[in-house]
Amino acid sequence: MVNRSHIFLLVSIALAACNSGAKKKNITGTDTTSQVSIIKPEPPVPEILPDDGQVGVRKRAVFIFKNRGFELFSGGGGNGRQYASVVNMYSRLRIPGIKIYNLIIPNGFEFEVTEKYKKLITPAKEAIRSVFAAEDPEIIKVNPINEIRKHRTEYIYFNTDHHWTSLGAYYAYRSFCNAAGLTPVSLDTIPSKVKPGFLGLFHRLTRSVVLKNNPDSVRYYLFPDSINFYIGSSNSIKYWAKSKMYAEKVSGANSYSVFLQGDLPICKMETQHKNGRRIALVKESYGNAFAPFLINNYEKIIVVDSRYYSGDFIAMLKAEGINELLFLNNIFAAHTPFHISNIKGLMNPGSPKAKP
Repeated sequence: MVNRSHIFLLVSIALAACNSGAKKKNITGTDTTSQVSIIKPEPPVPEILPDDGQVGVRKRAVFIFKNRGFELFSGGGGNGRQYASVVNMYSRLRIPGIKIYNLIIPNGFEFEVTEKYKKLITPAKEAIRSVFAAEDPEIIKVNPINEIRKHRTEYIYFNTDHHWTSLGAYYAYRSFCNAAGLTPVSLDTIPSKVKPGFLGLFHRLTRSVVLKNNPDSVRYYLFPDSINFYIGSSNSIKYWAKSKMYAEKVSGANSYSVFLQGDLPICKMETQHKNGRRIALVKESYGNAFAPFLINNYEKIIVVDSRYYSGDFIAMLKAEGINELLFLNNIFAAHTPFHISNIKGLMNPGSPKAKP
């Protein structure tokens, strides 16, 4: 009687021999075997980080946490819907051939909040979704949170200031390009300059030694695209004075003003691209670090600061042949009445500017 284990052993040897023969045959013939490599997707970055023992301290309007300053967003609701209604008003003007985008920028704490402090804020992701839900369907909604969150450990928001860095703006720009059918520029080979020793608004408000010991630097990119930069005026849509996109002489506490020379009421960039794409950007100061990236994709970019421009905005759009309009505001501005009022006021030339 043959032992079953012997039979199993013989079969195994026979199969091994067959496989060995097949492999030898395929050395000179066609390899019929294929290797399938399974790439495991990277786990998503959690929206709420686990507690790590770090303790935050409130100092005036600033939350100092992990040697950085933050604003705590707790808005939403009616103000967000009001912001959406103003963006809808521009869509309903039905300016011929114009496409409208809305991009709302989260603040830095959205990517640093831990379980211990999650009740202090309204998640920006939820607030942005609520705004978008109140907007007309033809408005193109751009939510950059997921793209930015992938890079949360990078230097995307300042330590001592409420703004984002140019790298943070870059990741939002990539989200915008995805929505606008554009190819974002790669920063791999783009030269840049850095302004060191920047102590921003959070430090000025608190005079915190913790923040003073964690100063910022402001990086700005020197894109190879040729560009003509002009400063406009609220008094005339035909006035454009040639100038420079970066205010390279600023330093110290004013370093963020390197972008677009600070908060100009209106400026224009013209590039060598001839693709028929001309965009107007309506922004507050967060847009200053974002706007330079657009010169890689558009033949004309007009940047309007709704807090200061009081000219004939609609007439300017038509005179400049603008066919895309982007509203880009940080999460606080999109939920603050005076900002919302000023964006609405662009429809009415000469209307008084609301103040905080």
